[in-house]
Amino acid sequence: MIKKNGSFFGVSLGVGDPMNVTVLALRVLNGVSTIFIPVSEKNKESNALQRLKKLPVHLKDKEVTELYMPMKKEGIEKDWLIAKERVKEVLVKGNNCAFAGIGDLLHYGTFYYLKKLLNEEGFETIYVPGVTSYQALASLIDEPLVQGDEKLLLLPHDNLDVKEITEIDTIVFLKRPSNILLFKNLIKTHRLFLGEKLGMRGEKIGEVENLEKDLERLSYFSLIIAKRRR
Repeated sequence: MIKKNGSFFGVSLGVGDPMNVTVLALRVLNGVSTIFIPVSEKNKESNALQRLKKLPVHLKDKEVTELYMPMKKEGIEKDWLIAKERVKEVLVKGNNCAFAGIGDLLHYGTFYYLKKLLNEEGFETIYVPGVTSYQALASLIDEPLVQGDEKLLLLPHDNLDVKEITEIDTIVFLKRPSNILLFKNLIKTHRLFLGEKLGMRGEKIGEVENLEKDLERLSYFSLIIAKRRR
């Protein structure tokens, strides 16, 4: 009898309060033999692992393995292939395993690159969605993202002309906002709410009042929600 390969789960750990994790995510993490953790810097504990340790997951009976996934746009394919082979070693033995990442892996998540490579070789991969950073920030500032017929725009960067977005009711800027000129114009029509390191040490939440000061030296885990003034 041919032994069936295991399944590979992309598990979203949520963001903000450690309890911002789904029941399904906990069920998967507690049911697999191996949990893979993405690390962007070698010899430094990942934020995902720090968060995982705060969750009700029985790590003592599992193998927790780091996958080096540096935050760069070029030359990363080699690292993806190495990571794929490490995951395959578990799957071909018929064991299920999971990739655990902060936030929601369906939003610019690195799991996608592993998923694509493994799918090409016939392995089953499954997404487990989670709470996004902008959902968590919206709850912390006590503001709904959109209501009624309002429009929501999600952007991975702030490199654009303010004229393109002033008519949008709610705009989410992910991945370390830094375009001071854009926000100087946008603040005339929108209130700006900043979230940095949600659920981590050094968390910062609140409405932006001093752009230069508030947006100075932000960490990678930063975002802005812009709400149109009424």
